[in-house]
Amino acid sequence: MKRLSVLLFFLCHILLSPSLCLSQPYLKIGAMVPFSGRWEEQGKECAKGILDASKWINQRGGILGRPLEVVLIHDTNQVAETMAAFRKLNESDQVLLLYLHSLETALCLLPHIQHYRMPTVVSSLPSSLTASAKYPYLFTVTPTPSDLAKVAMRFVAEKSGIKSKNPKVTFLGYPDTLGRHFLDETKAYAKDRGIHIGPDLWIPSLFKPPDHLSSERLETLLAPLFSGIAEFGPDFVYLTLSAKEAFLVLSEARRHPTKTTWFGSAKAFDETLSLFDGVMGVQPVAPFGEDVPGMVPIREAHQRWHPLDSHTLSYVEGWATVQVIAEVLGRALPEQRLSRQQIKIAFEELKGFLTGGLLPPITFTERDHRPSLESRILMVREGKIVRHTEFLSITK
Repeated sequence: MKRLSVLLFFLCHILLSPSLCLSQPYLKIGAMVPFSGRWEEQGKECAKGILDASKWINQRGGILGRPLEVVLIHDTNQVAETMAAFRKLNESDQVLLLYLHSLETALCLLPHIQHYRMPTVVSSLPSSLTASAKYPYLFTVTPTPSDLAKVAMRFVAEKSGIKSKNPKVTFLGYPDTLGRHFLDETKAYAKDRGIHIGPDLWIPSLFKPPDHLSSERLETLLAPLFSGIAEFGPDFVYLTLSAKEAFLVLSEARRHPTKTTWFGSAKAFDETLSLFDGVMGVQPVAPFGEDVPGMVPIREAHQRWHPLDSHTLSYVEGWATVQVIAEVLGRALPEQRLSRQQIKIAFEELKGFLTGGLLPPITFTERDHRPSLESRILMVREGKIVRHTEFLSITK
């Protein structure tokens, strides 16, 4: 099992301020985050946000006087190493809850999460996994990909300004679980609103990992996709990729002029795409530096600890995730003996919890672990991510 770099290991151990009463027992949470592969850049940024938020909390007295400790492990997406990491976190570290950045890892660990009743926050959860009757220990702080795609379809149908009676949309991604799981539900929602859905466009598996591809090879692999776009003529192409992959597709798109508007999913759209003016994204997480109240401590931490660094909204997601976790632990702590079951119950008691605009208001119930059904539409304008709409919502 690969472990963190010396730097990240050091960061994990300086989370506590000397001013804290170290006699108080730690509140341990586990985090498995990828630092390589498809989600490398987003994973690294998210981990920085998790660590900085934990440090910020500890320097202000912890959670009801108890320090927060993050046990951070590099998620290699290798089954044997994933299982070894989970055993360590569960048996040796005895963490109270777990954060997983990768859906693939969450699916791999799902039977063990259920068996050990481990409250687990996943960066992105399919709607099928938010049914608490079947998966009582899974949570997420952002809307499901299905709900976000529905928000995007609502925007296309009602707010996009397309004069055609039936706007045309096609989906572009990988033909795997991540690329497919939300499509049927989203397409039905879109068709009910008069949207004409085109053929799905799939990127060949040889596209993964993209770093080794020459520009000629990339052009060859993507040529059929642009032919499909030209043939269908969509008003919008909805990208279900990582931001790094979306960047490569949009770079190649410059060779194939089209009137279509590129529209990124929450995982596809971040500051990586700031070179592509006009690109839109359905994004519930505030971009780094946005003028919202929850960004004030983030800016202060940034100036104090790493003023020369640049960050993306994945950093904000990591910070906001810890903010939610801290609230849940604080609600569960008054109990005489803190348990995973009490933490699960505390999650389900969150009603309209605010993160200062970093995320939509969060509400869980005993029957539904979807945190929110709303998101904003963001847009790249003059090299910057800006707000294109206020929060748009769908109904349960």
